[in-house]
Amino acid sequence: MLTQVTSGGVRYVGQRLGLIFVFACILFSCAGSWNWTRGWAYVVTVLVLEIGTLCLLAARAPETLNQRGARHSGIKSFDKVFAVLWLFFALGTPAVAGLDAVRLHWSSLPRSMFYIGLVILVLAFFFGTWAMLENEHFEQFVRVQEEREHRVVTTGPYRFVRHPGYLAAILGALATPLMLGSAWTFIPAGLVGLLFVVRTRLEDETLRHELDGYEAYSARTRFRLLPSLW
Repeated sequence: MLTQVTSGGVRYVGQRLGLIFVFACILFSCAGSWNWTRGWAYVVTVLVLEIGTLCLLAARAPETLNQRGARHSGIKSFDKVFAVLWLFFALGTPAVAGLDAVRLHWSSLPRSMFYIGLVILVLAFFFGTWAMLENEHFEQFVRVQEEREHRVVTTGPYRFVRHPGYLAAILGALATPLMLGSAWTFIPAGLVGLLFVVRTRLEDETLRHELDGYEAYSARTRFRLLPSLW
């Protein structure tokens, strides 16, 4: 199945691994030290989980992997704004964590929080990977994929919430401060989560108007991110 991965899939793999590399460089540069066990534990955990996800996609859903790295037209204007803001806050997260937890010691979180964060992070990767394996239209940007006969997916995690991938992203963002031991990091991480909440609403409205069957699906699956809440 690995032979089915195209240049788009390779590009996506490079993007994901490159982002982890940049995150780690910012994290340890702002910490002012490479000798930070909690920082290394976080980076290695994310790397292992990411590689596992990429291998699963390559083996079981190579077309999803390819499409996530392909270049597409028809991207919504709000998604372009989201991408810029997400990158700013996402890269601000390791900067604040390194400064706070190691260099300046503005705050601290007990070691037990690392393990709570680890559980949340694993759940985030589980839900995110499950959503990508289930939804062949799981691209990086919001658009109706008419050239691929875009259909509504109602199986897997989509039985419970309409945007399980965004739930995974929010969980991953909130796990980061806990694992790195920095209370101040909840500010940029929380802003990342808030961006995904806003994007959820905007994407939901887009799909209601542009994707056949989504209105009926949203009536059956009432909750966007959290069952019984929203």
